[in-house]
Amino acid sequence: MSVKKKKPKPKSKKTGKSGSVKEKVKEKTEVKPKKETKTEIKPPREATITISLIENPSTTEEKIYNAMLRIEQLIQSDVAISREDLFDLGEDIERQLKEILPEWIDKPWMYVTPEHQKQLDSWCSDWSNFIMEYARINIKHIIHIEEERSKYPFKNKQTKKKLDREQLQEIGDYIVAQEMGIWWDKKKIRLRLYWRTLDEWADIIYEWSIKTGRAAGAERVMTIIDIQDAGQTWSTIPIQDLKRIFNIMEDKGYIEWADKKKNIIAFIF
Repeated sequence: MSVKKKKPKPKSKKTGKSGSVKEKVKEKTEVKPKKETKTEIKPPREATITISLIENPSTTEEKIYNAMLRIEQLIQSDVAISREDLFDLGEDIERQLKEILPEWIDKPWMYVTPEHQKQLDSWCSDWSNFIMEYARINIKHIIHIEEERSKYPFKNKQTKKKLDREQLQEIGDYIVAQEMGIWWDKKKIRLRLYWRTLDEWADIIYEWSIKTGRAAGAERVMTIIDIQDAGQTWSTIPIQDLKRIFNIMEDKGYIEWADKKKNIIAFIF
């Protein structure tokens, strides 16, 4: 004898105090628990730009140069940036400065002047290339031999070797012969290094005047002292070379003289 199975009765949906089932479903669909989201504290726009310049440069030198420039600008601006951010950026720059050191920097023989001319030329070339990069990254237009020879890597504690004044003057003479610099005094203590040409500086200063709005504003007139007080990489260029740069800018149509005798220029927009 076959026994018929009883079909289970559908469970009735409880409405409770909230009303009908439809209202309950509607209530459930409308009220969704919010997911907890962690709020990320983003750095200010300037800090973001600084970090991007460090992470995505075209060369290591540009990475360091841009980072140092942005830190200087951040310090001078009113932008809120934590000390931790500046400390991290400073550490990153220090690390990258070490990265540009040539492989031979800790080799003892690189602190000994070669006797044969061919080896001497190669030795001078290696050191002069490094010195140009060193000056560019540290934004030094004139290096003082007596000051620099007491610093690393010219004085290398690891190898217990150092370059003396005569050796640095030998390298300086090579730089001058290659037209990358000139001696700034007769005693050959101060060496002017042209890690950018004056023509390049003329373009850079004019671009700055456009970006800052000076070229088209009331502040288009600047004295040579204003240029020095601008806090830019070209502000520490010697006055003699700044005057030469002004002449190049005049030839390019970037400026006109407001008072040539007093070295007062006016940007042309």
